[in-house]
Amino acid sequence: MGKILVPIDFSENSIIAARYAREIALENQDELVFLHVYTRHVNKYANFMVHGEHIVDPTIKESEEQLNQLVGVVKEKWPTLVISQLFDEGILAEVISKETARNQYKVVVMGTKGASGLESVLIGSNTYDVIRDSQTPILAIPANATAYKKDTIALLTNFKPGELEVLKQAIPVFGSKFHLLLIHINKQEVDIKILDKKLTEWIDNIIIETGIDDVSYTVKNRSHFANSAEKIANGIQTMIRDENIDIILITKSRKTFFQNLFNENIIKEMAMGIVIPNFFGKTNPNSTIPK
Repeated sequence: MGKILVPIDFSENSIIAARYAREIALENQDELVFLHVYTRHVNKYANFMVHGEHIVDPTIKESEEQLNQLVGVVKEKWPTLVISQLFDEGILAEVISKETARNQYKVVVMGTKGASGLESVLIGSNTYDVIRDSQTPILAIPANATAYKKDTIALLTNFKPGELEVLKQAIPVFGSKFHLLLIHINKQEVDIKILDKKLTEWIDNIIIETGIDDVSYTVKNRSHFANSAEKIANGIQTMIRDENIDIILITKSRKTFFQNLFNENIIKEMAMGIVIPNFFGKTNPNSTIPK
């Protein structure tokens, strides 16, 4: 049993993410922790006093009542679920960073606005900041992800040890009984026979290290992508649809899959145009491939 952190602002996007997190929690007997964050500019009454008493922003009480109501509905339908609530004031990325430093979470599940642009669904913060800065894996859920499905999970791969770390972070969330599709971009235009051998060896390593034994791969040429961050991200999203992928794993690292071919803007652009759940794992740039 683990803990899943779910930021909530009561928008449809965050409710969809909460439903998705609920399915994961039910499957793994995890605890759901709903987090509502107040931003300083919203809580405009916080520093005012009248006759020695603080004036409280009325929206705080309304939000507490909304969250209590939401938790009550979920508990009534799924009484075995363990649910707790957190309220905090500040910037979302900072609050999540502090909370995940204080308590261990297997993943943070949060909604995005998908193709309309990655503006946070939580007022006063930016979802990309959370993805970029969090030391805990982030599972970003688009508005169209109304059902939890994990038949095929893809991993963007360039044979880096950090990819194994991300897979190991994903297993406590999704289990290991899924089809893993490795996606490799042949940016050096390596002979396909050499690549086949390298990918076969890499799959053997994945099986040994993770226990995931249903693995296949696809190779895409560099020409499949244009040069701009936006067009590269669009190319990856098109590939996701073509391969019928349910979830994609993204390795966040200085030495990343995107190095040389892509850059940090690609991760941002992918998140902005999210079409399926994206799992952003954090890796140690100094890690090495196990012997």
